[in-house]
Amino acid sequence: MPAKSKKEEPNPTFIFKGTVMKLRSATMENVPVSDRTIVVRVDQIVEAPTSLSRYAGKEVTVQLSGRGTVRVGQEMMFYTGAWIFGDSVAVQSVRQEPVKASHDALLERGGDPVEHLRNRQIRAHFDDVHLVLTGKVTAVRFPAGSLTRAKSRKAAGQKTDWKGPASEHDPKWQEAVIEITGVHKGKHPRGNIVVRFPSSTDVRWYKAPKFQPGQRGYFMLHKVKRTQMEPAKTVGSPTRGPKAKGPEVYAVLHPEDFQPYDREGGLKALLDSAFLKKKSEPRA
Repeated sequence: MPAKSKKEEPNPTFIFKGTVMKLRSATMENVPVSDRTIVVRVDQIVEAPTSLSRYAGKEVTVQLSGRGTVRVGQEMMFYTGAWIFGDSVAVQSVRQEPVKASHDALLERGGDPVEHLRNRQIRAHFDDVHLVLTGKVTAVRFPAGSLTRAKSRKAAGQKTDWKGPASEHDPKWQEAVIEITGVHKGKHPRGNIVVRFPSSTDVRWYKAPKFQPGQRGYFMLHKVKRTQMEPAKTVGSPTRGPKAKGPEVYAVLHPEDFQPYDREGGLKALLDSAFLKKKSEPRA
């Protein structure tokens, strides 16, 4: 990937080399057309989600970013995200730039664009989490004290259960005890670690990992302060759960936070790469 710009920018998911075919035009009738709307032929896909991985050789609509101009016939690199699907597809550009020699390595690496996107996202996720380890789930339980508090509330006539006061999108926190076999990022002594996970299958939580005793694999863990465990709108943001001992707890919240040993690619492959071998060195 080319170097990030100085400003924080949205994360592109559809990256391709393309040729500008038309200005102020679109490939679908329902796309609003302006002087920033162009039609581009996709010449080579570099990274893509599965839904956009078969558009090589086809024309798509691109909503340009910034103020720069383009011309018909110009070859450019487009860093975009999906926008509108229909008879064709329209994407919104995060940025675009003329093709130059610095893009050669990106364009010549070959391989599967879908896998390239997934690996980049996993690398970014690896950088964001606090602790990465391998291990085995030895037990699953409710957070300490949650059942006692529920009994106290019931005795007081309050209508609730172990998970705490009823609320929409409650994560229904549970804890997994993991026997650690290796630490690949961060520091933690060998032995066991307790990890929170949302057991709810609600729309906000159904993609988050659910654990059972005996599961083995790779775990990417977020360190969350109790004071930060407020109601969240999406998976990936901490949500209020039962209080835990100590100021922080580890949690898994994202679909990529757990990968079984038998799943090929992903974190398993990246941990063997030179990139992550360097990243895996313990912090000072």
